[in-house]
Parts: sequence; C-alpha cells; structure tokens
Amino acid sequence: MTAWTTIPNTSLESGAPIRGVDGVALRDNPIAIAEGATGAPKIQAAAFDDLTIGAEKLQNGTTERDWIISLISSSVYSVGSYLFAAPEATNTDYSPGSTISGSFLNPASSSLEDGQNGTTTGTGVSGTWRCMGYSENNAVAPLRRGATLWKRIA
Repeated sequence: MTAWTTIPNTSLESGAPIRGVDGVALRDNPIAIAEGATGAPKIQAAAFDDLTIGAEKLQNGTTERDWIISLISSSVYSVGSYLFAAPEATNTDYSPGSTISGSFLNPASSSLEDGQNGTTTGTGVSGTWRCMGYSENNAVAPLRRGATLWKRIA
C-alpha cells in the first residue's frame, strides 16, 4: 500500500521550485487516498451520488445504450464472452487467472465424472480462455473434470 504524506503549506511556495520529496508526495497521495492508507483523507459518500452512465462520460461518441448493449451482449464464443465449460481430463487444476486453449474446453452443464452422460454439449471451442473460478481435474479413475466459468480473451 502506498503511504500518505502530509505536505505542509509552507513547503509549497508560489513561484518557487518544488522539492523532490514534495513532488513524490503529490504523485503518490492520490494513490494512497484510493487505497485507503492510514492518515489519508477518505472518499466521501457524495462522490458516489451520480452513478449514471451518461453520454458525457463515454468516449468516442458511444451512447449509453450502445455501452450497455455491448456490456451485456456478446456473440457466442466471441472475445469477451463467457462459457461454462470443463477442461479435457488431465491432472491439471485451474484457478482464477489461468488460461487455456479453447480446443481443450468442452461446454458443460455440470461437473463431469466418469460415467456421467449428457453433461457436455460439444467439444472444443476456438480462442484462448481465462479461468474465472476453480476447476479440479484428474485423468485417473474416477475421472473428474470440474466445470467452471471461463472468459474468452483472444
């Protein structure tokens, strides 16, 4: 966590060069505020009064409607879309942030164990996917493939 530094008013004189130590504090203090560092001013509730997503807050002429639609709708298997899937049976466990080639993922409706039927709806998909949960897997009897949520990143 970044430390909060109190800068005395006497250290910042109009027309005078800034001291290096004060420049570092001016750079780091906003980070310390955001991190809630000891001694740093707290962000007040009034700062959160306007939680709307108006066009004035969006870039490149995007409208609020377009932003919301792009947030909630993605083509199936497109970059940014999510998939509930189970990896191929290996002795590899996956945790949040792990990545895998889509060719090793099978869309699923539940965790898969040896002998279960109807729990996958297909075989591999294209692209690279990031694990958003946990998937414990083994390739020995009883075969176990833990299904979890994945996000396509490439």
